[in-house]
Parts: sequence; C-alpha cells; structure tokens
Amino acid sequence: MKIMYRLLLIWAGIIVLNTVARAQNDAALLRDLAAENQKSVDALVLYPTETRLAILEATKYPELLIKMQDLRERTSMAFRTLIEDFPRTTQDVFYDLNRYPGLVESLVTHRNDAGVLRKSMEVMPENKQAEALGVVDRQMPTLAQINSLNQTTQGTFNRLIAGYTPITQQAFEQLLRLPEVIDLLNEDLRFTILVGETYRDNPAWVIQKMDSLNLVVVRTQAEELNNWKSSIESDPAAKSELQAAAKEYADENDDQSTNYNGDDLYAEGGYAPNDQVYAPNYYDPYPYWYGYPYWEPYPRWRPYPWWWDWGWYGRPQGIVIAYMPSYHFMHWYFDHPKHHEHYNHLSTHFVEHYNGHRQSGTAISMGVRDWHERNRTVISDAFLSDKSRLPQRLKEYGQFEQSREDFNARNPKKMIDPGTFLDKNRQKYPDIERSHTEAKAEIQRTDNENRDKRADWPPAKAPSKPEPNPNPAVRPNTDRPSRQEPTPTQRPTRVESPDTRVPMPTQRPKTEQPDIRVPVPVQMPRTQPDAARDYHREQWQQQRPQQVTPRSNPAPATRRESAPARSQAPAGRGRRN
Repeated sequence: MKIMYRLLLIWAGIIVLNTVARAQNDAALLRDLAAENQKSVDALVLYPTETRLAILEATKYPELLIKMQDLRERTSMAFRTLIEDFPRTTQDVFYDLNRYPGLVESLVTHRNDAGVLRKSMEVMPENKQAEALGVVDRQMPTLAQINSLNQTTQGTFNRLIAGYTPITQQAFEQLLRLPEVIDLLNEDLRFTILVGETYRDNPAWVIQKMDSLNLVVVRTQAEELNNWKSSIESDPAAKSELQAAAKEYADENDDQSTNYNGDDLYAEGGYAPNDQVYAPNYYDPYPYWYGYPYWEPYPRWRPYPWWWDWGWYGRPQGIVIAYMPSYHFMHWYFDHPKHHEHYNHLSTHFVEHYNGHRQSGTAISMGVRDWHERNRTVISDAFLSDKSRLPQRLKEYGQFEQSREDFNARNPKKMIDPGTFLDKNRQKYPDIERSHTEAKAEIQRTDNENRDKRADWPPAKAPSKPEPNPNPAVRPNTDRPSRQEPTPTQRPTRVESPDTRVPMPTQRPKTEQPDIRVPVPVQMPRTQPDAARDYHREQWQQQRPQQVTPRSNPAPATRRESAPARSQAPAGRGRRN
C-alpha cells in the first residue's frame, strides 16, 4: 500500500543504507518488498522509545512470535470453553478480572477472606467492584480453573523464552502488555523479518531512524487532527450531521444509553477525554492469551467508550471534537450510501479532508481512499478532487448507489453491478455518468503505466547470438479424442435397516436464556493519541480470520442498571455489555 509515501521512502532508507556493499539493484528490490508495509512502520513508531526498542528486539525472533500465536489459539479456546455457558454479563466480568495482573490469583488464594477479596477488588473501577464480587462469590470454582489456566499458560511461555537472552525475554514480556503489537508483528511477518534482519546488522542506525520517524509521524498526525477540528467547528451544519451520524451509529450497534455507566475509563475522576498526552500503559488491556471479548464488532483490546469511534464527547456547552473518527466508523459511514444524501455536509468534509491529506494513514483518509477503491469504476479522481458542486455530486452518488441497492434487494436473482445499473439510468445520474467515463480513462491509463513500467532491480538482458537447435520442437497433437460413451451400469439400491443405523449424537442442552447474535470482528485503525495500540483497526479492509466462537452461544447480556445521566453525554455508552 502506498500510504504516507514520503515516510515510506525514509523507512526504505533503513534497508538501502544497510546494503551499501551490495549492488544498487539489490537495494531497489528490498525497497519494493517493504513498500506495502508503510502503515506498519507508522504504527510502530508512534510508541515511546522503550516500547520501540522492545519491538525491534522482538523482530529479530519471528519464530518466537509464531509460537506465541499458536499458544494463544489454544489458550483462548480453553478460556472461552470455561466461561461459555454463563450469561454475557458474567463472561464480561471474567474478561475484566483477567485484565489486572495478579488479581485472579489473589482472589483464588484468599477466597475465604472477604476483607482481602474486597481489598483486591480496589484495582477495578469502583462502579464495577460490587458486580465482580458477586460473580467471584458465585463462581469461585470457575475462577479457580481460570487461575490454573493462567499458571499453565505462563509456565509454557516461560519455557518458550527460556533459551533466549535476558534482554529478549524482557522485550517479549513487555510486549505481552501490548497484545495488538504482537498481532501486528505476526500479521506482517515478512516485514517483521526484514526489519529484524536490518536491526541485527545495524541497530544504532535503525534506532536513530525510528526516533526521527516518530517525530515526523506524531507531528503530521497532530497537524491533521487540528485541521479536522477547525474544519468541523467552522461548519455548524457538518457538526450537527456528525452528531446525527454518531447517534445512528450507536443505535445500529444496540447502544441506546446516554450516560457513562460501565465506562471505567471516562468515569468521574478517570482519564480526561481531552488529554492529548500519549500514555500507552494507562489502561490495562485484555490478556493476549485469551483475546478480547468475541462479541466485539472489531478488535478492541481495551474497553474504550463508544464515543471514541466518532471522535467527540458531550459537554453542557455542546460537543467537543477530540479526535478524528475511527476507521470502523468511517467504513460504516461510507458503506451506507444513504449517508451521502442525508449528511451531505459531513460527506463533503470527509472528502475534502482526504483531498488535503491523500497520503495520510489516519482513519479519515484511509476510509475515503478505501471507499474510492471499492467504487473505482464510477468514482473518478476528478469526481473527488473538483471542489465545484462536490456536495451535489456526493448527493447524486448516494441516490444512485441507494437505488441500485434497493433494486438488488428486490431482485436477488438479477443483482447488477454499478456499471450495468448506470447503463440503464444514464439520464437520471449525469454526474455519475460523467465520472464513470472519466474513471474508465483513468483506469486504462493506470493499467498502461503499470504494464509499461519496469522495475529497476531486474538485470537487463545481455546481447546474445542464435543457438543451434538440432532438435526442433514438434507441436504436440492437441486434437480432442472422440468421446466413448460408457456402458451404463445399474447401481444396487442401498437398503438400510433401522436397527443398524448410527444414532444421532445427543444435542447439548441449551442455556436458560436464548442465543445472541455474535458480531463479526473486524480490523480498524485508530487516529486518536493511542493510534499505535489500535493499529489493527487500520486492517479493516483486509480479510482476517474470525475469532473462534464458543461451542454454544451464551445467554444474552442483561443491561446494567443505568447510572445518572451526565450532561450532554454522547449518544453511546462506555462499552458494550
């Protein structure tokens, strides 16, 4: 992917300068291999110096990353098997208890001492302690099994890293507190190996380059965030549409509350929502070995409040734009064509922001870019870049695509693509017709450029003389042989005696409460100050294996009793329950 290409060239220098003793074509080949991994670089360099050093140390040992991933697949399934028969609110407590290092072991060890149990619970938010104590009291046998699984997993991990140096062991132990980083390194394993080899050859130079990249990426994203804030704040209509879109998003995610109940991160006295300081360890993640709750719609290693997805929070004087919307929100927004008709001002701001930051790896630019690529046959570059009548063109696109979706819904056996639908409705959508013509020319031009472009690393063909050919090639006979019809044979009819049939396995008894719908997890980026930890959101556009669901669907959650609503709270809740 060509994301933040300027930074890509800087990172490519890490590889190039480490190959000065080799031919120039070798360096160019390595640059080509690293080109599509630039967003990995952007995510990694956002971490503090200590974490970046741990990441670089880990890249030297990809085999250990693979073994950790294999171990996680087994331990996460074992954990879900232990808790799958409980209601989701109870499962949520089990996930939460394991976010705090040493808490489960302390609860099991002091199970008969109510005072110590209450004291141990003080590491959790105050509004969650009573519910957690209730689950601990009722389900101590299960908690003891989880504690045993914790010890088994930790012992296995200790044996995995035993043969490595103390520095390497410390690096991997540190990364366990950043599970999304381990996921990132495993997802881009080829790139991880390239970085590891380069770091092994010239560690001081790589560290210096990552420090420089850190300053560039942080400064670039801060400027982009300020541009987004001023853009929305200066347009009351777009600001109002952002609020309406956030409410629609919350409603579609079964999120009807208007308070911070259950939000242990942004409750009173918690982390200030307008604090821009990047602090990677301020909030404990779900453990890497068990994963995040399977019902989350995309990787959420920390139970962030839902308003982070749309990037604003409420105050008595109105909403405050704190961050850019998340990639998950952007994909949801652009995946519904009706939004371009209903929230026309907001769509225009999204596209104009993209036009000003086309090489950015932040959520808005990535969201618009991916939408453009998905609709490349009808949305031309000129359609997006020409500011004249952009709101009208986006509105027409929303009407066009919504009409096509409605047609396909009414005719599931005759579903048509955008080009075919446009052929039947040219006069109704003149802007889309013009864009379609432009897009075809742009696609053809790009194809020709790619076909004619020659990579700079393959060696040129050397002059040659004709070789004697004593055995000229003979064209093989490719005539199709005549078909010989087989003699039909009658198959004996199978008679199955009722006495010899294998009985069907007994079905597992259902839980008391009905099944719940488990959303498909997806991958998204985060553009907030914690963008690096939430890099997996930037992977939303890539196919990723789904998390393994339990053998039976657990009972649905019972909504917690609401706390008093806070003034001007966003249309969302602190976390899904």
